[in-house]
Amino acid sequence: MQRFNVGEDCPVFEGLYEFCQISVGGSLAGAVKLNRKVTDIAINWASGLRHAKKSEAPVFCYINVIVLAILELLKYQQHILYVDIDIHHGDGVEEAFYTTDRIMTVSFHQLGEYFPDTGDLR
Repeated sequence: MQRFNVGEDCPVFEGLYEFCQISVGGSLAGAVKLNRKVTDIAINWASGLRHAKKSEAPVFCYINVIVLAILELLKYQQHILYVDIDIHHGDGVEEAFYTTDRIMTVSFHQLGEYFPDTGDLR
């Protein structure tokens, strides 16, 4: 798995493809409903995977579900504010949109020294 830069904490298991489909599908369905103004709020309790990067899959994040949902929202929305509240830094989403002015990412996290070792103020 090192060849594909998939971390040791991302085990391959039976049903992995289906797991990714469900995680992404729920968030994309929510984004589509928001874009079509069918709903004002969408929550995917079965997901939130946001650490995967273009060339890395760490911490059980095989796919960055949040990035895919934001890309769907961008089809209709000019600007998006992404707020990440967790024990550790929301590095994958921040990296994905670091060079665009259409998405602002804000990460409120407790520990900068904790995985992914980013987001420390020091």
